[in-house]
Amino acid sequence: MRQNPLEIPELFDRFIRLVAQKPEDPTDLDIADLQACSLVAHSWAHVAQSQLFRAPVHTNPSFSYKSSVVAKFSEALTSSPHLLEHVRQLRLDYRELPPDCLEKLSKHSFHHLQSLLLLIGNDSQTSPPPNAFPQPSALPMLRHLSLQIAGPFSLLGPIVQQFPPTIQHLSLFCIAWDTEGPSSDIASTTPLIQLKSARLNMWDNGNFRWFPPHRRLSSYPFDFSQLKALAIRYASSIEWSAICTDKIEILDLHVRDEGTAVDLTAFPNLRILRFDIDRHHIPPIVAATLATITSDHEIHTVIISVGEGPTAQAGYIELDRILSSVQMPAIPAVEFQHKFKNAPNFAAFFPTLFANNLFHVVSYNFTRQRWQELVDTL
Repeated sequence: MRQNPLEIPELFDRFIRLVAQKPEDPTDLDIADLQACSLVAHSWAHVAQSQLFRAPVHTNPSFSYKSSVVAKFSEALTSSPHLLEHVRQLRLDYRELPPDCLEKLSKHSFHHLQSLLLLIGNDSQTSPPPNAFPQPSALPMLRHLSLQIAGPFSLLGPIVQQFPPTIQHLSLFCIAWDTEGPSSDIASTTPLIQLKSARLNMWDNGNFRWFPPHRRLSSYPFDFSQLKALAIRYASSIEWSAICTDKIEILDLHVRDEGTAVDLTAFPNLRILRFDIDRHHIPPIVAATLATITSDHEIHTVIISVGEGPTAQAGYIELDRILSSVQMPAIPAVEFQHKFKNAPNFAAFFPTLFANNLFHVVSYNFTRQRWQELVDTL
């Protein structure tokens, strides 16, 4: 007897994944269609549920901050614990969720959770209590940790030591409101978290003071010695001598006029270099940094991300000249990311690279998801 096509796992798995994607944006899920698929047959339920529960914030945008939604999610995990195996990404807003809701959620073992994003408030009322996180043993597969913290330095340490040393990728956005420096109340037995990538948003403007990731302080259990990807945001100057840079393959720099050039000779294994520019002109730091490329480098991609309006053509032509004359074995390809409403004639901006088919234009932002896709290849 010929097998029913609806019972062939590979077929209905592929079918459900296609049905779940919205045509206008394949990254979004069609929740109604997924729910309908889960009711077609028992064999379809597992695949449909894996899509519905993989990243709850995608299937319900209010998940991270609406207590009623999170409570319902926690109840579903309690009554149907098999759903836990589907959860891969969580986003929790500790500024909005009540402690009792977080405590219930923390009692679950997310054995397949890979990515966790936490948003923490700036006072004791919105800071998570110690029992608000799952135990480290309940997160054996956690690899990506993103923290967005507005508050004193003392918040960061106790939060970090709640997580297992399995974390490999850290994204940290931490506006500190105090001037005392980092907390030193982390237990000395806290295991080091050896990072493969770090995306560090450093706000150092006015009265804000940033967590200094370029210093491996004993107060924080981060080991930056094996980094392969590093993104530095909003930093006017970095103490590069304090970072082990010889293993870094991906470097992402947010550049400003007041910044200083980065000496790329300190990054012998660099493969991808990105500049994030939010001004309407190319800061001198970009050309000065590119000028430090040597024949020993093997950079294959340079990404240039700019704001919403075209800048002076001369700045781009200078970048084209520098990149076209590098002494590396091969001229790097340029990926140009923009949000221009009226795109200029890029062939005139980068004439040599354009003529050699080494210039590619994309019209999207370098999002956290795009960064994760890159570091996952390391």
